[in-house]
Amino acid sequence: MANRLANELSPYLRQHAHNPVDWYPWGDEALDRAKSESKPILLSVGYSACHWCHVMERESFDDPDIARLMNESFISIKVDREERPDLDKIYQTAVQLMTRRSGGWPLTVFLTPDLKPFYGGTYFPPEDRHGMPGFPKVLQSVARTYEEQADQVVSMAAEVVEALKSLEEKSGGGDVDRDAALEAARKLGTRFDDRYGGFGDAPKFPNTMSLDVMLRAFRRSGDQLWLSRVKQSIDAMIDGGIHDHLGGGFHRYATDARWRIPHFEKMLYDNALIGRLLVDIWRVSREPRYRDTCLRLLQYVEREMSADDGGFYATQDADSEGREGAFFVWTPAQLVEVLGPEDASLAARYYGVDEAGNFEEGTTVLHLTRSVKALANQVGEAERTLAIRLEGIRKKLFDARELRPKPFRDEKIIASWTGMMAGTFAEAGAAFGEPRFVARAAEALAFIRKVLWSPPSLYRIAKDGSRQGRAFLVDYAEVSNAALDLYEATFEGEWAEWARELTDAALGKFWDGTDGLLYFAEQSDDLVLRSEDNIDSETPSGSSSMLRALMRLDALFQTGPYRAVAERVLVRRAASAVANPFGYGHLLGVVDQWVHGPCQVLFVGEEDDDMELRALADAARATFVLDRMLTTAKKGAEGAERVLGQTPTTTGAYVCRNQTCSPPIDDPGALRKALEDA
Repeated sequence: MANRLANELSPYLRQHAHNPVDWYPWGDEALDRAKSESKPILLSVGYSACHWCHVMERESFDDPDIARLMNESFISIKVDREERPDLDKIYQTAVQLMTRRSGGWPLTVFLTPDLKPFYGGTYFPPEDRHGMPGFPKVLQSVARTYEEQADQVVSMAAEVVEALKSLEEKSGGGDVDRDAALEAARKLGTRFDDRYGGFGDAPKFPNTMSLDVMLRAFRRSGDQLWLSRVKQSIDAMIDGGIHDHLGGGFHRYATDARWRIPHFEKMLYDNALIGRLLVDIWRVSREPRYRDTCLRLLQYVEREMSADDGGFYATQDADSEGREGAFFVWTPAQLVEVLGPEDASLAARYYGVDEAGNFEEGTTVLHLTRSVKALANQVGEAERTLAIRLEGIRKKLFDARELRPKPFRDEKIIASWTGMMAGTFAEAGAAFGEPRFVARAAEALAFIRKVLWSPPSLYRIAKDGSRQGRAFLVDYAEVSNAALDLYEATFEGEWAEWARELTDAALGKFWDGTDGLLYFAEQSDDLVLRSEDNIDSETPSGSSSMLRALMRLDALFQTGPYRAVAERVLVRRAASAVANPFGYGHLLGVVDQWVHGPCQVLFVGEEDDDMELRALADAARATFVLDRMLTTAKKGAEGAERVLGQTPTTTGAYVCRNQTCSPPIDDPGALRKALEDA
């Protein structure tokens, strides 16, 4: 029989609807029962694309004996972290404090009836294994301790909450100089893997926000070391198994240091962040592989992650046919079956497929073993001819793979993630001169505005014609930034005005002017504490994204409270972020803008549809410029005074930084040069 989760919107919760566990969704019914019966809460947090969440479900939550232990002693609550990231953040941090280990999913945490955590972990096996206690043993021990030592449990839980509050209260004031990005990059460099790119050892995540800091350091200093490290990292990702060579897009992370073996789920936000980094590296280098990889990523999102009504889906699973990665891996025999012996031999050499395999059961995750040029030299074929042949091979393998059972797709549309991807579509379309991608960004934002925006409130999630959940700071921030990206790509004023409206609404809900705090969520009785959102996780922190929107709106409108609010937060946070940049990559971009000022580019023309002005704008969009804000005005318009300090009388592009503007520029090449020097 189905349990209460069968009626939930979340696919992750519905995946547990037929467990013998007496699951509750997070809500009044469960929380009231825990209080009335004085029972501890077993909180399990995960998401639909999480491989180990599926493993724990099969091993433990589907087991009648384990379910009986849960049902007898606990109120069991299942939470989708993508629906309630505020709960996930609080209890993830609590588990890290209690265990002194990094967290992860599934998250398993035990709470008192008043929601205070007192014990937890991540994945627990069904029996003792590899130094981990079996889940039944954990359940019995926690239940016995709660019953026999209730006072100690309550006291310990209170101490954990106090520790969480003390983390929130920490702030680091101090001065920040103009070399903040360079100083932060040097510190990040101590963790850089000079052999394989990226940061640290296995597992290896894309860490695009830290790479963004290094790209900033390159632009500020001109030191090629920083650009080379960024390119080494993204090249390793493009060549490695973390990249889907047949279908485009990137998997969540690599389980090895060489980027060969991924954790196979695909997340919308990862692809949004990697796509934007690819745009910026192309702007700097003009190397075709970055543009081509980004375009294929966007095509993947269009094909696999796009809803008919305009939104973007959240995730694709790691598993299919009950096995991780089954959809993506190949054997030599499978290559021969699809391609024939000759092309299969070539594909095997190019993608590293052999009988031993590099994954489970002799299968191989495709990865590039050499460049097309190197392979052409080895096989004695012209490089261009070989490239065409390899593209034909890729298409045949892709078509054959499409016949396999596909991984599950979580079709939630999440405001912040859709905003991030819409911003990437707008940026890439504008930079590459691909209007269809700009139009796709507009479709996504129009969906959010129609379905999730109910002024002055934003909803977080849409699915199956329904919307639910109050949005969080990060949702308002990412959608606002995406609207500004689309404005810069189109100069359609409605998007800038909507960004302003969203940001004003967010300040009313999340800004504490007394203490100078931007809170993660609105005040709610079901939160054991109200936390900030300062540290980047797999996505930029809500605070840093909102600060970016505030600084951009100030540069565009130069009215309102935007800069004053941003500066109050930055005064508290900037110095500590520079001193310890790990986890603050996105905030450091705002800090760098704060100390250097934005680069405002005003395009002044006779008419709205001025072809010469359009060519100038396209040149600006294709140029790598830190903290750029593009806007337009008609010649003689008084509104341009806020940027130039006077009414413009000459057409062209004006490049301004720190209240100093260039003479009008009417040549795209000269504009590119001025922007690179700005």
